[in-house]
Amino acid sequence: MHRPASRIHAPPSVIGALVGVSLSVLLPAGANAHAVLHELVDGEAVIVRFSFPGPEQPVFEPYEVFAPGSETPFQTGRVNARGEVSFRPDRPGAWRVRLFTADGHGAIVELEVDAAGTVAVAQGGHGHGHDYWLRVLAALGYLCGAFGLLVIWRRRRTHAGTA
Repeated sequence: MHRPASRIHAPPSVIGALVGVSLSVLLPAGANAHAVLHELVDGEAVIVRFSFPGPEQPVFEPYEVFAPGSETPFQTGRVNARGEVSFRPDRPGAWRVRLFTADGHGAIVELEVDAAGTVAVAQGGHGHGHDYWLRVLAALGYLCGAFGLLVIWRRRRTHAGTA
């Protein structure tokens, strides 16, 4: 005798789970939507090294890079552990790199990038070359001036007391 096939009855939650698992196996492309891919790219970059007078560097301070004729930053970030900012210009012209520290110091470096992507001219405000020694010389001048005023004041006071 031949028995008729019986049907298996499953609750709707089990059927939904089986359909969900089947779809996740059959359609794995959606899972890559949140992946972060990378590639190594050969090329030249402009590297600007910042430093304070002396051995210190503005490490992990914020910076902005501006493309020629733009007031919107081309790139923003933080100075690396070596005190450097690097970027790859996408066009020739006058580029600006602006560094600002939490204590109010900062610098703006203007770079003229040629068509080959190399820096032709660089000039910056608040550099540490000649500017540092001028400040040291000015400080010494202020100290000598203050000491000279003190000597003049004491001489006048001693001469006024003997007259």
